[in-house]
Amino acid sequence: MKKILIIFGLTLAFVLTPFGQGVALAQEDVVNEEEVVEELQLTLEDAIELALEGNKDIEIQELELSKAEIVYKDNIRGIDKSEDNLSLIFVRDAFGGVIPDAVVNKAFIRNGGARLATELGLDSAKWNMEMKENEVRYNVEKAYFDLLQVEKELEIAQDNLALAQKQYDHGKLRYEVGMISQQQLLGLEFSLSQAQSSHETARMYHGLQKMSFRNTLGMDLDKEFKLLDSIEVKEYEGIDLEESIGLALENNGSLKIVEGNVEVANLNLQALSGRYPDITYAYRAQAADVAKAEKNLETVRTGVEMQVRSAVLNLTTAEKQIATFEKAVFQASEGVRIAELSFELGQNTATEVAQANLNLMNAKKNLAQQIHAFNMALLDYKYSVGIGKGF
Repeated sequence: MKKILIIFGLTLAFVLTPFGQGVALAQEDVVNEEEVVEELQLTLEDAIELALEGNKDIEIQELELSKAEIVYKDNIRGIDKSEDNLSLIFVRDAFGGVIPDAVVNKAFIRNGGARLATELGLDSAKWNMEMKENEVRYNVEKAYFDLLQVEKELEIAQDNLALAQKQYDHGKLRYEVGMISQQQLLGLEFSLSQAQSSHETARMYHGLQKMSFRNTLGMDLDKEFKLLDSIEVKEYEGIDLEESIGLALENNGSLKIVEGNVEVANLNLQALSGRYPDITYAYRAQAADVAKAEKNLETVRTGVEMQVRSAVLNLTTAEKQIATFEKAVFQASEGVRIAELSFELGQNTATEVAQANLNLMNAKKNLAQQIHAFNMALLDYKYSVGIGKGF
């Protein structure tokens, strides 16, 4: 079964200039190249690539991975040679301190715990690296969607301002020929003032969102750019919830790390039990660590499943409501047309025209917000069924 999907599509803008005019300007004007502000053209993929380049958090994870590779080689070499003291496990003494125990270490090597712990250390560094990259990608995609929404709201505010200006100009002409009263003209003027205020507010939020977007990508806060992607309606295959949950539980990096920790902790307890009976402090301390690791595993597994369920629920809910908000925009547009016609016939007031304008602007904003909610739910779903982006 196919459903609606909101994705990005490339918007191309062409600017055509008459040839003769271009030649004339080139002959008459001298452009100072230093004064030309270069505008960065960004598709979504361009933005992601830019954010990944030189990202400090990713550089740190790369260093951690290189450290883990060295530790892995050293420990595996020691395990292969069956060295007595690999410093992989410590036993608590009666006072809560720790002491190395060669006998336990040997048992830990024999039951495979030492090798598993060493491999888990390297795998965890790799998974953390992938999750950090996912986190950067997610943040960029979210920032891109957020900015597109704010740009849409600015466009709506501009349309509302243009409509209010048109109605005021038309009303002024009618007032000059005595067709409407001064009070009605003042009502149209007030509506125009409200539209101007809404437009200024939208411009302010747009500026703030652009600054936030630059910060997310690691750009200079005054760098000029233009988003090239826009929102289009496409189709996508239906989502099987149980299958999606299964994928998430299989692929999630955080869950893999916690599962590995539980297995290592149990092997650790098994190795320790050969030397320390269950009445000793060392055994009970390790048993407590196993219990904590298992509880943490339950928490993380539940969190992974909840992420998938929440994303799918939000996705289906937002999808169903998009059609409703589209109808609301159509009805509000008709309301403006009828209000304008009724005003010209003297059957309603300027206040009713202003209210119709406001209803249309709000209906368009609600639709834009609903599409944004759909996009975000789809984004959350995409990252919830893969290796994830950490907790």
